[in-house]
Amino acid sequence: MTKLLQNQKQSSLPVIQRKLKQENLNKMKADHPDAYEQKDFEKAVGDDGKFTDVQADKGLPTFWGMLKEVYGEINLNQKVFAKTKKDLGDTCDRPHSVTALITKSASKNDREGLKLVTAIGNLGQEEIFIREGAISGLLAKYDGGHLVGYQILRGQGADQQWNVAPQDTKNNEQSYNNTIEQMLRESRIGTKYEYTVEVKYDQLNFSVDQDQLLNLGILKKIDADKPWEIQLPVRIPFKWEAQAEMLNNGQFGRPTEGDSSYDQYSENMDESNLDYTESDYTARYHLSYSVNRGEDKDYKTESGDLKDTKGVTGVRFSMHQALMSDSAKNKDPIAWKGRERVADYGSVQDGLVAESAGIRKAIEKMYERNRQDFIEFDAMEDADQPEVFDLYPTDVMKQMDDEGHKSFFVQELRNAKIEMEYDELKYANEYYLDSFSMKDDDLKSVQVEKDYWKDIETKMNVKDMSPDLLKECKTMLQRQSRVLRVIINNKRERLTYSKIVKKTRPIYKEKFDRSVKNSIEAHKRLEIIKQKKRKKILEEQILRDFEWNKNNCRRIETLEDYLKGKINLREIDTE
Repeated sequence: MTKLLQNQKQSSLPVIQRKLKQENLNKMKADHPDAYEQKDFEKAVGDDGKFTDVQADKGLPTFWGMLKEVYGEINLNQKVFAKTKKDLGDTCDRPHSVTALITKSASKNDREGLKLVTAIGNLGQEEIFIREGAISGLLAKYDGGHLVGYQILRGQGADQQWNVAPQDTKNNEQSYNNTIEQMLRESRIGTKYEYTVEVKYDQLNFSVDQDQLLNLGILKKIDADKPWEIQLPVRIPFKWEAQAEMLNNGQFGRPTEGDSSYDQYSENMDESNLDYTESDYTARYHLSYSVNRGEDKDYKTESGDLKDTKGVTGVRFSMHQALMSDSAKNKDPIAWKGRERVADYGSVQDGLVAESAGIRKAIEKMYERNRQDFIEFDAMEDADQPEVFDLYPTDVMKQMDDEGHKSFFVQELRNAKIEMEYDELKYANEYYLDSFSMKDDDLKSVQVEKDYWKDIETKMNVKDMSPDLLKECKTMLQRQSRVLRVIINNKRERLTYSKIVKKTRPIYKEKFDRSVKNSIEAHKRLEIIKQKKRKKILEEQILRDFEWNKNNCRRIETLEDYLKGKINLREIDTE
C-alpha cells in the first residue's frame, strides 16, 4: 500500500520491457488488416491449389506475449499459457480473409498434424478464461479451424497462422466439415473453383485489469509500477463466411448425409439464441447454393436437397459463434491515477465499426482488380476451336477384338512410351474442350459487365458514401469479380487447350500410328511362324510367349488398361 501511494504522488510512465516490436503493438490500433504480398504466401501451396490473396494482422501479440511484455514473466502464472509459450511464442497472426484457387486432383496427400493448429485453437480457450473466468457450465470449446482446409488445398501449406483461427469445435468437426468442405473435398477431379473465406470480429481488442488477472490466478500479485488496465487482441471470430465459385464445367460433391451434421442449422442466423452454456446454441450455421450462377437458394436437409449437384456453380457457408462478455472490472482501483493506469496498446474497438472504416480500401482494391480483369480479357487472344480428333479411333479399336493382335498392340504402345501424351490430351479434352461452347456467351457477358461497371462507377463517385452504399458497392464488385473470373478462366482454358493440342497431338498421332503399323506387321510375322511345320527352338519360345501375353490381355479392355503396367507382358521379337 505504501508503494502504491508513492506511485500516485510520483507519476511515471509505465515500465515496459519492449520485447515486442512497436509495429506489432501498433497493429492493435489499426482499423484494417495487413494486405499480404505474393511473396508472403507463394510457398503455401498444396497438390490441389494455391493462395491468391491473404489479409491478416501480422505478428499480433499473443496473450502470453502481451502480458509478459507489460507485467513481466516473473509475475505471471506460466502454466496458464504453457501451450502458447511452447508452440506459438510472443506473437501470432490474426486472419481476416484468404482466397485460394483450387483444381481438384486425385491427390491423397496425408497430413501430419501440426502443433501450431492446436495451439491457435487453444488461444480461444485462453480468451474465454481471461474474459469470462472459470464459467460453470461452459460448453463452448475451440479447435484450430482452417479458413481454407488442409484437405481442400491438399497439403501442409494450409497450416499457416494467417489461415487458422479458433473455431467452435462442433462446427469444426461437423457443420463446416460436413457441408461446404465436404462439397469441395468431393468435387469431381478437374473441377476448378475460387474459394474465399472471411472471419469477422465483434471487437478487435478487449480490456482487462490487474484485479481481474489476479483473481484468475494469471498474475501472482498486484504491481503498482505497471499499468492497471491494458488491452488484449481478440482471437475468437464472431462470424465465418465462406464461398466457393465454380470456374469451369466441374462438379461439386454433396454434403454428408445425417442429422448429426446439421444440429445447428439456422436459416435466419438468429444471434440472440447463441449461448456458450447450451450445447445446441454455441454456434449457428447456414448453407446456401446457386445453380447456373442464379440466385442463392437455402439448403434444406429435410427435402433431401443437393442429392444431385450437377449445375451447382456456387456454394455459401455462414457460421456465427457465441460471443464472450467481459467480466466486470474494478473501474476505481484505490483512487489509481496517472498515465500508468492504462497502457497505450490499442483500444477496445468495435469490429463492425472497424469493418466500415476499412471497407473503402477493400472496395477500391476490388474495383482496381476488376478494371484490370477487363483490360486482361480485351488484351488476350482467343483460340479457335481445333480440329476434332479421336484419341482411339473406332476402326483401330475394333481390330483389338482379335486377342492376338491386341497383345502386340499393347506391347508396341508401351514401347512407344505414349502414356504421357495420352494423359495430356485426355485431360485437355475432358476439362478444357467444353470452354469453346461458351465462347459466344462469354463475349455477351463481358459487354453486360461493362455496362454494369458504369453503374458501379456512378455509385462510387458519390461524396461521403454511407456505410450501406459502401456495402452495396462491395457486393456489386464481388458479384462482378466472380463473373469476370469465370469468363477469363474460360478464355485461358481455350488457349491452354489449343497449345496442348498443337504441341502434343502430332507426337501422340505419330506414336499411335507407328504402334498400329508395327503391331499389324508383328502379328503377320507370327502367323508365318505358326504355319511352319518345323520350328526352331527360338520360334517355339516366341509362340509360348505369345500365348502367355494373349491370355493376360484378355483381362484388359480400355486404352488406359493397355498403357498401364499392371499386366505383365513378355517381350516378343518376331523380326
